[in-house]
Amino acid sequence: MLVAVMPVRAADEKPDADVVLRAMADELDRSVKDLVLSDLPRPYFVQLNGNERRTYTLSSAYGGLQRSNESRTRSIGVRVRVGSYELDNTNFRRAFGQAGNVAIDDDYTALRHSIWLLLDQDYKQAVETLAQKIAYLKDKTIEDRPDDFSPAPSAIALESPGSMDFDRGAWEKNVQRLSERFRSHPRIQDADVTVFAGTVTEWIVNSEGTRLRVGDSGIHVQIDAQLQADDGMPLGDSLVYIGERPDQLPPIDKIVDEVDQMCVRLESLSSASILEHYTGPVLFDAKAAGTVFETLLADRLCARPLPLGSGGEDDSFEKKIGLRILPRSFQVVDDPGPQFYEGTIAAGAFRYDDEAVKPTKVSLVEKGILKTLLAGRAPTRKIKQSTGHARSAGFGDPRANIGCLYISDDNGLGAGELKQELIQAARDEGLPYGLRIGALKEGSGGELGDPIYAYKVHVEDGREELVRGLKFRQVEPGSMKRILAGGKDRKVYNSVSGLTASVISPGVLFEELELTKLDEEFDTLPILKSPLVRGK
Repeated sequence: MLVAVMPVRAADEKPDADVVLRAMADELDRSVKDLVLSDLPRPYFVQLNGNERRTYTLSSAYGGLQRSNESRTRSIGVRVRVGSYELDNTNFRRAFGQAGNVAIDDDYTALRHSIWLLLDQDYKQAVETLAQKIAYLKDKTIEDRPDDFSPAPSAIALESPGSMDFDRGAWEKNVQRLSERFRSHPRIQDADVTVFAGTVTEWIVNSEGTRLRVGDSGIHVQIDAQLQADDGMPLGDSLVYIGERPDQLPPIDKIVDEVDQMCVRLESLSSASILEHYTGPVLFDAKAAGTVFETLLADRLCARPLPLGSGGEDDSFEKKIGLRILPRSFQVVDDPGPQFYEGTIAAGAFRYDDEAVKPTKVSLVEKGILKTLLAGRAPTRKIKQSTGHARSAGFGDPRANIGCLYISDDNGLGAGELKQELIQAARDEGLPYGLRIGALKEGSGGELGDPIYAYKVHVEDGREELVRGLKFRQVEPGSMKRILAGGKDRKVYNSVSGLTASVISPGVLFEELELTKLDEEFDTLPILKSPLVRGK
């Protein structure tokens, strides 16, 4: 995972000095002029995306170094559009674009040869797909079909390639030291430490005149631990540290202390009682709330046209523009510009999207009312122009995605006040306790992940009791309208499992959610005790 760094402009460098950029631009210019089959349409738009990644991957378990790899790859993806902005070969049921690895030794001829093959293959597929799409439309009546693509200003910028000082040997010792700490916690059955670090240089050229190069760097430390309760229930937790450079991470001594704290929490969780069922008010701490909003809200704030013939359903909130989706005191803004929030990195920050459009700060929700959506260059019925939010994992078709989503409550409460609101809401429902969620797993498919740490908050005296073994019943997006209160202090939740994004959110109190007992069958405990317990 790489995070954005501030641009360092290579002021004295000419574009022709960059062999990759020159090969991409020269082959692009030739394709726009000469790429045509007999009387078939020429490309009206061509874009090439390239990247070069130098990555380090290190992992260790219980003090033993398991992996220490360094790699360097260079890849290029191409997208050829034939037809017109109004109707082209995209947004249909067939694949769009080609990608492949290319030479890493700055051989101009070899680079152009690879690009030529990719462009030739994609053009042939593009004209075939356009013909199929036109034939499909002749047999269909589609009202108010949006254009397939929208114009955008060209981007011309030449920034320094990605760079970062990374001492591989020192970090091998760091991961070993961190993973060795689990030897002091024999209840932990499995644990590992993984470090991903590296740099990326990205190039984008297109037929509208864009000539872009940006450089990024990042380091991501992932520490995972698992154990089983006495009934066999698997329990796990993780620590994640992200920085642009290694010196932005906490000191190793501090991380060691936090590993110990995580192990103690997990050991306490293993002896917690199981909660069979709960329906009532639920308070999410700030970081947990970020996970909730990333699951329930983020994708629905993105305008994404449905491909013709896909048979899919539009999950976005486009039809809800102008309607209330959150309490009237809530505001939502997406701003991928700032790279830090109150000293914590916002990993979703970026300077250009994958269509070479600068992202804009977008006010999405005002006083609870949805005002607009984030967009790429593929229009929808209501959203016609890009906001610079089209991104993809790898060389897939870029789609609108959040960058850094800032959620705030004008009437935000302090942590103690939020807890009192939870107690009062539970009391109003005649419940002996409310539920507070301190952390939960990442969600998928619009469904919330299982709680990691959940606490009964007793109405009588405010006492908190750790419980385990819960999962959420289906949570509908409409439940966000019934949030009873939000906090004033916000935390950054960085989602790094797929396309990197950040949600900066306060804690929130939902009026009513339903959770039930996990109904899985668990493996039995290990037959033999751990060597850490046996001593040999």
